[in-house]
Amino acid sequence: MTMTRETRERLKIFAVRRRVLWSVLLAGMLLLPVMGRAQEVTVESALSRDTILIGDQLDLTLRVVQPADLQVTLPEFVDSVSRGLEVVDRARTDTVRRKDGRLEITRTWRVTSFDTSGVVLVDPMVVSWQKDSLKARLETRPLQLVVRLLPVQTDKGPKDIKKPYKLKITWQEVLQWSLLAVALAVLLWLGISLWKKRKEQKGLPAIRKKPAEPAHVFALRELNTLREARLWQQNRVKEYYTRLTDILRTYLEYRYGIRALEQTTPETLEALNATGFNDNRLRGILENILETGDLVKFAKYIPQPDLNESVLLDAFVFVNETKETWKAEEAGKKQENATGEQQEPVEKEKDLEEKAAGEEVTEKGPEAEEEKTEEEGKEGRTDV
Repeated sequence: MTMTRETRERLKIFAVRRRVLWSVLLAGMLLLPVMGRAQEVTVESALSRDTILIGDQLDLTLRVVQPADLQVTLPEFVDSVSRGLEVVDRARTDTVRRKDGRLEITRTWRVTSFDTSGVVLVDPMVVSWQKDSLKARLETRPLQLVVRLLPVQTDKGPKDIKKPYKLKITWQEVLQWSLLAVALAVLLWLGISLWKKRKEQKGLPAIRKKPAEPAHVFALRELNTLREARLWQQNRVKEYYTRLTDILRTYLEYRYGIRALEQTTPETLEALNATGFNDNRLRGILENILETGDLVKFAKYIPQPDLNESVLLDAFVFVNETKETWKAEEAGKKQENATGEQQEPVEKEKDLEEKAAGEEVTEKGPEAEEEKTEEEGKEGRTDV
């Protein structure tokens, strides 16, 4: 049986259709999981308002609902979302798990528009996801935003710029500033109190409470100790003058009741004059010692060896010639005894006097011993 040409054409068409059908069925079977997953993922976008004045701000929100095991990629906008819609602030993302186990992801951008055309078209946002080797992408519907210009009344002419709006002062602000003022006042009071306390505690307490021994006894003992230390001979010149001037300043505090340790050299000399001290020679000796010490301590001055010796001898001279007489001390002690204070033993006074006399002899050296011997010889001849 021979087939006609028309029959052969129909058989060919049937074979082609069968192959196409099988191809479609096979593709459907392959895309079935993808389509199922795609139906589980939903995306939508929305604007908080559809109409704004130019320059106003609004929110653009993208909401994605997806299975928890899917890896979803959301769009990122840095400067603009689409033409005419600018990003003001970075995106805020929130994720919530729904009752059905799926995740709801919300991403919000703060946007604005300065477009003068009147209508801004927001392009669709693309969300892609991946599961194993399957990939897919979904798009949101496009959005439309109406941007209106500020109304201008040309018939009334230009208007002046509005003045700044003055807000009323609330009680919270008053309370806040009041507490701040009180805190500053308390800190200031504490600072001043601490400063006064430290100032009062600074320096030697000897000026407030005079020691039991006379001032010259202390000074002569310390000067002898300084001489025996031989500091400047060991190239410790600065330490030598520091101790020397401190001894004299402490002596002035004990002897005349001035704060010499806390004062400069001019202030010390001025305070000494205020006590009634009028011996210009001794004042010059003291001034020379203190000024030389200042030069060594603060100006890195290096004096000659003979000057180092002479200032120490001058210190001995100043202390010996300005010390209180024993008669004055005894009169003061008698007055203290008359007021009811405890009388000190006479033996202690004699010991102190003998000690001071011994230190004075040590300071004067062999020449002083010879002078003393000559004076005793003269007294002996006078008695005869």
